[in-house]
Amino acid sequence: MRHQPGARVDRFEIIEELGEGAYAETYKALDTDSGQVVVLKSPNPMLFADPAVFGRFKRESEIARSLDHPNVQRSFDLQENRTEPYLVLEFVDGENLRQRVADQGGRVPVELAVDWGRQLASVITYLHVHGITHRDLKPENILVTSDGQLKVADFGTALLEGAKRLTWKHLTEGVGTPNYMSPEQIQGERGDTRSDIYAWGIVMYEFLTGRPPYEGDNWMAVMAGHLTKSPGPIVERNSACPPALDAVVRKAMRRYPEHRYQSGEELLADLDRLDELDPADFDLSPEPPMGGMAAADSAKRLWLLVLEIAAGFIAVCALIIFLSVVLK
Repeated sequence: MRHQPGARVDRFEIIEELGEGAYAETYKALDTDSGQVVVLKSPNPMLFADPAVFGRFKRESEIARSLDHPNVQRSFDLQENRTEPYLVLEFVDGENLRQRVADQGGRVPVELAVDWGRQLASVITYLHVHGITHRDLKPENILVTSDGQLKVADFGTALLEGAKRLTWKHLTEGVGTPNYMSPEQIQGERGDTRSDIYAWGIVMYEFLTGRPPYEGDNWMAVMAGHLTKSPGPIVERNSACPPALDAVVRKAMRRYPEHRYQSGEELLADLDRLDELDPADFDLSPEPPMGGMAAADSAKRLWLLVLEIAAGFIAVCALIIFLSVVLK
């Protein structure tokens, strides 16, 4: 990562590194003007040469500034002049949901799962009203405070309704994380609110059973599961799960978008009346597979991205070693 603790980036003093991914690197920092602790998020410098990276960065910045919801990480971005591109975001004093679930032993108590599920469904509803699809809902992108409030973060792959399509080298707008990607995203489509509802279902399934519905030795096997298999009943893995909640979660995970909840409002309505629902009213019968060349192409693009990032990392390491030898 480029900045070390104690370094200054404009008026911000770096406190510590938070993480680095394929798209961006993040830092915990102190705003020396206000005294507030914030998060700085900057595009990965290895990708500066790709115009689509900056297109995504600008889109994420625009989306983040437009959001105001208690379960969404806030933006403190004022668009002032800067020496380099970065976002200024709320620092959430907590951990991501993956870590919190691990603390629970990998499976979440039903009451807590329903509470978290309502919070996430509320975010999906809010985003839908504002024409936004997150497209990468997963435990790693959801922060949780000490009092159990969730904060959805990372809008780097979010889609703003009406926005032009961006292509990031070998990755299309169908980008996401294989365990949580909707079948239509795997097929190369952009996705919509129903894609976020699908991801909500996958996350809830994992909360309640301790494992994702589709697993495999590699990404392609996982994606094939989304396209061809049906998730097993939650109640078979967790007898404490009410059948009505099982039905709601598996309806959200239906393979074809038209078979799922069509909005966050519909999902929230059922979550608020679980005691009144009859699981027999839900069509959870096996669906025909969804497949074709688009799925194979999507998987190929994902593998190409992995290889490209690995090659770039090796090149940077080689350059650092070369310079260290030359400058001795």
